[in-house]
Amino acid sequence: MTTSTLTNAEKIRKLRWNTAFSGFNTIFALLTFFGPAYVLFLDELGFTKTQIGFLLSFMPFTGLVAPLIAPAVARFGYKRTFVTFWGARKVVTAGFLLTPWVLAEFGHDALLVYVMILAAGFALSRSIAETGLLPWGQEYIPNTIRGRYAAVNEIISRLIGIGATALASYILGLAIGLDRFMLMFAIAIVFGILAVWSASKIPGGAPIRKTGVGSMSHRHLLRALRDNNLLLYIAGVGILTIGTTPMASFLPLFVEQQAGLSESQVVIALQIGSLVGGLAATYLVGWAADRYGSKPVLLSGLYIKILVPLAWVLIPRSSDWSLTAALVISAISGAVDIAWLIGSARLLYVRVVPREHSAEYMAVYYAAVGLIGGISQVVGGGLLDLTQGISGQFLIFTLDPFFPLFALALVLTAVGVVIFSRVKADSPVSVSEFATMFIHGNPVQAFESMFRYYRARDERATIAMTERMGQTKSPLTVEELLEALRDPRFNVRFEAIISIARMESDPRLVEALCQILDGTEVSLSVVAAWALGRMGDAQGVEALRRGLDAPYRSIQVHCARALGTLGDTTIVPLLLERLGSETDKGLRIAYCSALGSMRTVEAAPALLEVLESTTNDGARLELALALARIVGQEQYFVRLLRQFRQDKGTAVYQTMMSLKRRLALPYGEQRQLDQCAHIFSLDDFTGGVAHLVEIIRTFPPEMYTPVGQTILDACASHLASSGAEHEEYLLLALHTLVAGAEK
Repeated sequence: MTTSTLTNAEKIRKLRWNTAFSGFNTIFALLTFFGPAYVLFLDELGFTKTQIGFLLSFMPFTGLVAPLIAPAVARFGYKRTFVTFWGARKVVTAGFLLTPWVLAEFGHDALLVYVMILAAGFALSRSIAETGLLPWGQEYIPNTIRGRYAAVNEIISRLIGIGATALASYILGLAIGLDRFMLMFAIAIVFGILAVWSASKIPGGAPIRKTGVGSMSHRHLLRALRDNNLLLYIAGVGILTIGTTPMASFLPLFVEQQAGLSESQVVIALQIGSLVGGLAATYLVGWAADRYGSKPVLLSGLYIKILVPLAWVLIPRSSDWSLTAALVISAISGAVDIAWLIGSARLLYVRVVPREHSAEYMAVYYAAVGLIGGISQVVGGGLLDLTQGISGQFLIFTLDPFFPLFALALVLTAVGVVIFSRVKADSPVSVSEFATMFIHGNPVQAFESMFRYYRARDERATIAMTERMGQTKSPLTVEELLEALRDPRFNVRFEAIISIARMESDPRLVEALCQILDGTEVSLSVVAAWALGRMGDAQGVEALRRGLDAPYRSIQVHCARALGTLGDTTIVPLLLERLGSETDKGLRIAYCSALGSMRTVEAAPALLEVLESTTNDGARLELALALARIVGQEQYFVRLLRQFRQDKGTAVYQTMMSLKRRLALPYGEQRQLDQCAHIFSLDDFTGGVAHLVEIIRTFPPEMYTPVGQTILDACASHLASSGAEHEEYLLLALHTLVAGAEK
C-alpha cells in the first residue's frame, strides 16, 4: 500500500496494532536496557561505575547517525527500516544470554569487550530504527485524534509498565545470580518479538523517492413563663449545660491524669487549642448567622459537638500522640463552641425574646440558666466522686472515673439537638440547606469572589467578580448575585444574569429572573429568558409562557427555545399553530428548535419544510439537529457533526461500518454499505452520495419508525437533486439510518 492511498479510516482501524506494539515494547524495555535491571546486571558482572556509565552512553551517542542515514531510510521505507532494525535489536539482546559462557570461557576483560559490542549494536540498531519511526508515526496517526490517542496509549503503556516493573522486582529477588538476569532477558525477547510483529501490522511507511471560586411585675414574669418557645429554648440550654459544663470543668484533670500530659501541656492543649479553633471560626460563624439565620448555625455546631466527648474518650493514653490529639480535639471543640455560642445568643435576642418584653424574658432566662448551671457543677463533682473506682476496657473504650461524664455529655447534647430543632427559627434556611452550601460548588472560591466583589473599585472589576461568583456554582453567592441584579450599571446586571444561569437552581434566583423577564428592559428580558431555560427550573415556566406573547420578537424567540429546553409540552399545539402562519424567520426557527427539543413527532414535516426554505448555514444545522432530536440520540448527531468538521470522509466511513454492525442485513445490502463506505473514505462525495441515496431507497420502510422514514425520504430526495451541497442532509440521513431504526 502506498502513502497516497492510505485513508484516515484505515489508519484509525489499525491503530490497535500500534497500541499492541507500545504495550509489548514497554515490557521489553523495562526488563532490559531501559529498566533498573540493566544497570544491576552490569554491576553483577563486576564492571566499574565508569565502565557502566560508558556503556550507558552508547544510546544517546548513536543518535548522531540519524541525519546521515535519513535519505537512505526514506528510500528504503520508514516501515521497512523500523521493522528491520527494531528486529535487529532483539537479535543483539539475545546475545546477552551468552554472557555467562563468555565470562567462563574467556574471562572478564573479554566479557567487557563482548558487552560493549552488544551495547553498541543495540544502540545503533535503535537509532536507525527510530530514524524511520518518527516520520512514519506522523503518517499513520491522524492529526485529528493524535492528542487523544497519545494520551490513551500512554495510559495503557504505563499500566503495563507497572506490571513489568513488578515482574522485574520479583525476578531480581530470586537468589540465582546471573541466571535471574538471563531469565529476565529471555522473557523480554519474547515480548520484543511480539512488538516487532505488531509493528509490522501498522499501515503506511512506504518508500519515498524524494525527501525533503420600664417596670416589671410578677404578672410580666408569668407571661414569659407561658411562652412555649422561650421554655423550649431554656430547656435546650439547660440540658446542654448539665451535659457539657461538668465535662468542661473537669477536663484538665482528665487530660493530666488519664492522657498523661504534664501541667504545661494541659494548658497548651486545652487553652491554646480551643482559642485557635474558636478564632478561626468566629468570623465565618458570625457572618453565616447573620446571613442564613441563627438556628442552622447553632444546630450545625451542636451536631459536631456531639462527637467531642467521644473524641476525648478515644484520645491516646500516655502516648507520644496524646498532646497532638488533645490540641486537635480542643481546636475542633473551640470552633463548634463558637457556633453554639454565637448561634444560641443570636437566636435568643432575635427570635426567642420579643423586644417589647425583653426585661421579663431575660430575667426568666437568666434565673433558669443560673440555677441549672450551678446544679450541673455540683452533680458533676459528685458524679466523679462516685465513679472513682471505675476502670477497665469496654470494646474500644477505656473505662475510668471520667467516662460517665463524657457519656452524659454525649447523650444530653444529642437531646439538646432534638429540643433546639423545635425552637422557632429566625430564618427559613434549614440545617440541611445550610450545610449543603458548603459542599456544593467551590466554597473557597465563593468566599474569595464575594470579598473581592464588595471591594471592586470600578465596573470592570465588578463584572469580573460577578462572573467569578457564577463560576463557583456555590449557593453562598446567591445574595451577591441578587445584589448585582440591582446594580445601577447595565453591564453588571447583564453579567449577573449570565452568572445566575451557571448556578444550581435557587427559588430566589429564579424569581428574580422571572421579574426581569416580565419587566420593561428588553435587552435584559431576552437574556433572562435564556437563563431560565438554561437553569431548567419549572418555576420559570409560567413567566416564559407569558413571554411568548411579549411585544418583542426577540423575547418570544428566547422564551420559545427555553420552554422547549424545559420540555413544556403544553405549548406544542400553540407552536404548531404559529409555525404554520408565522413569517418571521427567526421565530420560525425558534419554534422548530423548541418542537425538536420536545421530540414532537408530528412536527417533523413542518420542520423539513422550514429546512428546505432556509438559507443560513447555522440555522440549517439547528433545524437538522431539531429533526435529529425527534429521531432520538441527539448526542450521536452532535458527535457525527464534530467528526465531519475534522475529517468528513472518515466520519461517513465509520458511520456506515457502525450501521453495518447494528443491522442484520442480507449479504447484498452489506456489500452496498461496504462499497458506499469505501467511496466516502476516499473523499468521493459525489459517488458516495449517489450510493447512499440508493441504499436509503432500497432499505425496507418497515425497518424505520414512521418519522424516521419521513426524514430519510426527504434527505434522499434532496441528496439526489443537490448532492452534498448542504451537508446537513447528509448528516441527518446518516444519523437517522443509525438512530431511527425500529427498536
